[in-house]
Amino acid sequence: MREIIYIQAGSFANYAGTHFWNTQESYFTYNDDDEPIVNHDLSFHEGRSPQNQPTLCPRLLAFDQKSNFGTLAKTSQVDEATDASLDTTWRGRVVRETQDPIPQSEYHARLEGEIEENDDLERTDPNIRYWSDYSRVFLDPKSIQPIPDALESTEAGWSVGQDLFRRYNEDTELMEGALRLLVENCDNFQGLQMMHDTPTFGGFSHAFLTSFRDEFLKASTLNFSFLSGADPNHACIDNPPSALDIIFPILNPSQWSTLESNLSQGLAYDKNSLYHTSAVMSSLVETATLPLRLKGSREDIAMIADHLNWRKCSRLGQLDGIVSLPFPATEAAFTDLYCNFSTGLSNKDEHSVFARRNVTRGLQDQDLVAFDALCDLSSLQEPLISSIHAPAYPVPTSFPSIFRHTKPTSMRMTSSLVTSPSTSILLTGYARFVEQTARTRRGDGVLMSMGLESDDVKELASALWEIVDGYGND
Repeated sequence: MREIIYIQAGSFANYAGTHFWNTQESYFTYNDDDEPIVNHDLSFHEGRSPQNQPTLCPRLLAFDQKSNFGTLAKTSQVDEATDASLDTTWRGRVVRETQDPIPQSEYHARLEGEIEENDDLERTDPNIRYWSDYSRVFLDPKSIQPIPDALESTEAGWSVGQDLFRRYNEDTELMEGALRLLVENCDNFQGLQMMHDTPTFGGFSHAFLTSFRDEFLKASTLNFSFLSGADPNHACIDNPPSALDIIFPILNPSQWSTLESNLSQGLAYDKNSLYHTSAVMSSLVETATLPLRLKGSREDIAMIADHLNWRKCSRLGQLDGIVSLPFPATEAAFTDLYCNFSTGLSNKDEHSVFARRNVTRGLQDQDLVAFDALCDLSSLQEPLISSIHAPAYPVPTSFPSIFRHTKPTSMRMTSSLVTSPSTSILLTGYARFVEQTARTRRGDGVLMSMGLESDDVKELASALWEIVDGYGND
């Protein structure tokens, strides 16, 4: 077995991750005659529900600010432990002040009352306060990793996030405790699938991966990095590790303006809602990575990274696709509706790619004919281009009502992982920003806030330009 451990770090990553795990839950079958399409053991392990009943729990570490966990916060256990210690050491009067518990979410109340079957309620989204408000799976206590809320003020502080990881690891023994227990629970651990918010958890995630790589040299990683909507502030570029890793930068939803005309064909989402935009992103990530979990599939993270980075200088990839494909699907529809969530470019603007991995969901015979015709137009040939056709994407009741028409129970869509010369467009913007920062007086304050010296920035700019050169259209 080739188990995967999942990492979610940051608010948007956990919103998307909650949708991801709800989709995994929808693949569960409860009839012996029904065969699941995925191998659940790769992503789940046996745990306990709050009622102490055996259940399947994700192989997951979820990092976020403590106040963002909602009803998953571990306050009650901490209070009980504190009271027990006071009883043995203090004989005086004890005054206990407790915070009011967070009320049950509207979505969970609907589930318990089976109200979600009401058509009127199905057309309206529940009130979502936290990403845990619409979770349909039980999380193992080890999965819940609350970070001090002070992190919310460190959006531009890469080094602060790294220091926070080191302190958190020392206080909680994260790497030797929760992570190692997850790895030891695997028969044949293959690597990490990770989603993280770069603005708030970039430095923290970088430090986590550095520590992980020191311990697990051969494990591969598949990383979806949700970018900031502000100026680039990526401040660390390491030498490529020996393991097979690949990173997919994802545009902040505030920068989806170039994609809105395509997305609006089938969706009516609120771009300011984490609940909505994370659902769009999760459906693409879940579909693109589905071959890792499909029953009978031999693919793993290392194979995906090796395929996309066959040139050995393309460790940054792209995520694109079509969410909620309208009928009928023609070759022109596939071309016009494809959205690139890493560069913002349309499919028409993508003249060449190095490698592409397509996954389609629920396409009918006539759709596949049109899709294959589109693929035939590409200059790529097998094995540099591959396509897997899977059943339609299931739409759980927790999925927001962002469809133009009635909320479906499943949807037709496509998602692709790509390496392409156009990645240099994004990287060039970073390289120029770093160079400009090093040259201007105003950059001194920026460098100090990032914990960098002038020579560090020059070295970073040189490294970025070297990566840009690696994406030359050869």
